[in-house]
Amino acid sequence: MAGSWATISNAPPASIATMLLLTDGTVLAQGVSTNKWYKYTPDGNGNYANGTWQTLADSTNAPLYYASGVLRDGRVIVVGGEYNAGAMVWLLAAEMYDPQANTWTNLPVPAGWVRIGDAPGCVLPDGRFFVGQVASKLTAIYDPATNAWTAAANKINTCSEESWSLLPDGTIHAVDCSNPPNAEKYIIASDQWVNAGTTPDVLVDSISEIGASVLLPDGRLFVIGATNSTALYTPPPIANQVGTWERGPTIPSNSSGQALGAVDAPAVVLPNGKVLFSVGPITTPATFQSPTYFFEYDPEANAINPVPGAATASAVPYKGRMLLLPTGQVMYSAYSTTVDLYTPDLSPDPVWRPTITHAPSVIRRGRSFTLHGRQINGLTQAAYYGNDATQATNYPIVRLESKTSSAVYYCRTSDYSTMGLQTGTIIHNCRVHVPASVPNGSYCLKVVANGIESPGCQNVSVTNKLFKELKIEFKEKMEVIEEIKAISDIRQKRIPDIDLKGIREDVTIFERIDEEWKQTIQNIATTVDQTNVEFSRSFITKEERPEVGFPPPLIEKPWVKQISEKEAHRFQEKDAFAEGDNRKLIISREATELHEVIHSIWKSEGKVDLRNIREVTVAAQKVKGGQLTTRTSTLKKGTVKKTTVQKVKADKARAVKKKPAKKGPRKR
Repeated sequence: MAGSWATISNAPPASIATMLLLTDGTVLAQGVSTNKWYKYTPDGNGNYANGTWQTLADSTNAPLYYASGVLRDGRVIVVGGEYNAGAMVWLLAAEMYDPQANTWTNLPVPAGWVRIGDAPGCVLPDGRFFVGQVASKLTAIYDPATNAWTAAANKINTCSEESWSLLPDGTIHAVDCSNPPNAEKYIIASDQWVNAGTTPDVLVDSISEIGASVLLPDGRLFVIGATNSTALYTPPPIANQVGTWERGPTIPSNSSGQALGAVDAPAVVLPNGKVLFSVGPITTPATFQSPTYFFEYDPEANAINPVPGAATASAVPYKGRMLLLPTGQVMYSAYSTTVDLYTPDLSPDPVWRPTITHAPSVIRRGRSFTLHGRQINGLTQAAYYGNDATQATNYPIVRLESKTSSAVYYCRTSDYSTMGLQTGTIIHNCRVHVPASVPNGSYCLKVVANGIESPGCQNVSVTNKLFKELKIEFKEKMEVIEEIKAISDIRQKRIPDIDLKGIREDVTIFERIDEEWKQTIQNIATTVDQTNVEFSRSFITKEERPEVGFPPPLIEKPWVKQISEKEAHRFQEKDAFAEGDNRKLIISREATELHEVIHSIWKSEGKVDLRNIREVTVAAQKVKGGQLTTRTSTLKKGTVKKTTVQKVKADKARAVKKKPAKKGPRKR
């Protein structure tokens, strides 16, 4: 049984592209190809279907495809970019957004880099940010604590269009789009890239595109191809070993029998363990084609099944973005003001749930406390795409559910002891910041990891008083209670000289004791009982988990539509937008030539002399009537000398005869 789609009630102020989940449960969203950003907040009941939008501060740049991530302190990093406000460029830039201050700050860039572009990126378990330079083997790590970059080990093959995935063993996996069917992985602890074998089928198409690489709850990696193939990777027992590959099920064809693939498209791991992903028609030569088809991969059955489409399914798949929400729903945008929510079926395996091992019974409004628990970061990064969008949600989200109403309040989290995955029985912690707007009262405290909430109810009381004040008031009220008990005992003995009026006054005082205080006492007792149960139980280990068999995958022989070279050129370039006006910019002849040179760089592992690109580099781009006009600084329009992939290869061959080629691209 598949899930269902529904469109949110309130449309965003502009068409939405990449979205990220902030640590207070709100959603940060960028306007398509602009520097405009918006925040989406669920309603008072925690319902994302009826949330509201708020316009935030503008960023300096307006990238369309870039690396991004939520860091340990809750800030958001944005690195690189392909296109900038609609102009075809590889950005050399980095910015940081502070949700508390609602400000953007420009960051330094890796030393010696000439571009970053639509780079792959990943937040490391220790909170640093790892990124690769497009069309080269260079990688670097940003440390938020020092606001500085450190050069990391070079990749074995060039960074180009690939999807990086964090694995539980402290490695980052990548299927090489510049040299398929090879794969490699980065060992964080030793700062080295090692061989990760070869995929059973080629998953990369002729324009170097691939789908998402998704970590499953069972620890395997599900890789979705731009061809109609998929593959499953099982990490080795020792991180620097190769690991093993097996063929995954074929992506089903559409009703016309045309093969489908993920030529840049999103995917997300649902709370039920299945993978929701999107694909589109594939052609030879490879192009970007609409419409978008949606499927779920079931790891237990090793099968791919179709599911209903979103309201924006008519768009080309690469425009789609999927974000997993704390409710377990998926928010889907596709360069539109129509934003949909996908509600999956079934429930998560109980062993996947995060658990709270310690939290205070009484918390203060506007203050912070430390929460301890198991698996509070989740089992996967949840939201995947590739090099064009990184939207991982592997950090704890905390909410307070009122015990007297349907109200839900999200608390901001930060300072995670780890951002690693599948941490098992190890207890980790984070800081929880209680909003000052939360009313005093009794609540259930919940921690959520990738849409999966902790079991049961952790009882807490919210107050605006200091613990010392609470102790004094508690002592005073207990004294009143003891006094009333004494009076009641005397009354039962029927001593004739009792002042009945005084008794009535004392009894009235007793009846006026705050109900909240009685509930607080009950919460403390309940927490003690829960703690005793927690320490007495045995956590389910991997050995105790049920063995799940993997049926042989369904393999279909695809029918791939053959198209002309002219038609291929038309659809091999993604749409760009100028200043958010949503007018599709027509790609000129010069831009097409630039596209060819870009792909020649990928295929040559970044060794093409970048001076060859100057003949076709766009020096000025202006939008006139929805048309993209380009020219160079040295040649008049219409006289640009055509630079094809063949010419670049010929120039490279002549250069080799003259002198040995240098490694890596030359600085421009």
